[in-house]
Amino acid sequence: MKKIAFVIASCAFALVAGAAPELADYTVEQNADRMVIVSFILTEKAILTMDVFTNGVSIGAENYQTFRDAMTNVDEFPANKAVAAGPHVFTWRPTKEWPGYHFANGEFSVAVKAWSFDAPPDYMVIDGSSVSNTPSFYAKADDIPGGIKTADPDDADAVSALSSDPYRTTRLVLRKIPAAGVKWAMGSPENEAYRQSNETQHYVTLTNDYYVSIYPMTFTQCRLFMNRQDNDSVHPKHNMAYTTLRGSYNTEGYCWPGNGHAVTSASALGYMRRRTGFEFDLLTEAEWEYACRAGTSGSWSNDGTKDNLSEIAWLGYTGGAKSHVVGLKKPNAWGLYDTHGLVQEWCLDQYAPYAGVAEIAPEGTTTNVTTRVLRGGPKGVRVNNSYGNSNYISTRSAYRTADTGTKTNDGNTNGYGVRVCIQASMPGWMRER
Repeated sequence: MKKIAFVIASCAFALVAGAAPELADYTVEQNADRMVIVSFILTEKAILTMDVFTNGVSIGAENYQTFRDAMTNVDEFPANKAVAAGPHVFTWRPTKEWPGYHFANGEFSVAVKAWSFDAPPDYMVIDGSSVSNTPSFYAKADDIPGGIKTADPDDADAVSALSSDPYRTTRLVLRKIPAAGVKWAMGSPENEAYRQSNETQHYVTLTNDYYVSIYPMTFTQCRLFMNRQDNDSVHPKHNMAYTTLRGSYNTEGYCWPGNGHAVTSASALGYMRRRTGFEFDLLTEAEWEYACRAGTSGSWSNDGTKDNLSEIAWLGYTGGAKSHVVGLKKPNAWGLYDTHGLVQEWCLDQYAPYAGVAEIAPEGTTTNVTTRVLRGGPKGVRVNNSYGNSNYISTRSAYRTADTGTKTNDGNTNGYGVRVCIQASMPGWMRER
């Protein structure tokens, strides 16, 4: 076997700062048959991601999917999942998928990164068609196989093609929200246009990072992950009651926040937890607004005005009072789609006016058990069977509304939907398996 000096000199040795997992004795070689061989010792079980670069530019995940882990299973891609501790040897024959396999300027690098289970990568994907539901992890959206697809909303054929997109149907993509320890202003300032009286601005600090589904759950995803008997569709599931999602909110110990994240076994989220092994739930109101804002402080997450809302939101005056395929509009800075418009999304919290004081990981009141918060809008008003232009107000980042938990819609919109979340710390079964 021949070591290629320029390969070793340019190989990437990547670790998570301050995290426990480490890659020891990391080497990259290329033999006479141009087989690339990456070897290392993983000090403890961890999540691994990888990338291949020429001159510092990724060649794209689709061009190195024939990597194999010779020490475990030669037919299995070695990264993007939980990997056992011990020695590993990754092999890759570029000729199989990278035409020409010529390395620009004679250089390439292979970056393998070890992630702690308490500080996982930014993207997690759960395949609902898999028996094990073992998740895959990706450092960035571009690494997700096949990519996150969109389409011109006016191109009917392109939109129709999304009906078979796995990330709107059989797989669930979640984005990690970097929230732990961040102090931010929840609500709206008094001078914000269209401000409502229940949006008193106050500081909030969340204590944990968390994963959020990048789309509102679609009909097909709810059928597969939540056991809802629906037709297949990549439109957002709507007409969902809070009680359908979590179960009774005031009996048998299933009531947020008094009983924490407990849900009934027969609820949609109860089924989802058994199906995936993760404690999925709704977002708190604070988690929802923080994720929606994605670091912005204006009326909408693009820091724009109502005049350019058509870039990010479906509204009565931009898309008609009807449902649309998820993910056709631009996402926010954290890659979340449809946080403005499309469907109103249930939050965990019981509704109450803000106290107007700084809070840490607020859970909401305990005195309004039957009424739960909804976010995202649009909360339109029908006028002669069409929506008025004023419904853009209810899609603002700070806008709050609420309804009885048994209700499925307010009679004026597409009905109530759901965006799910989990904490960004992996469960014990993944660490131990």
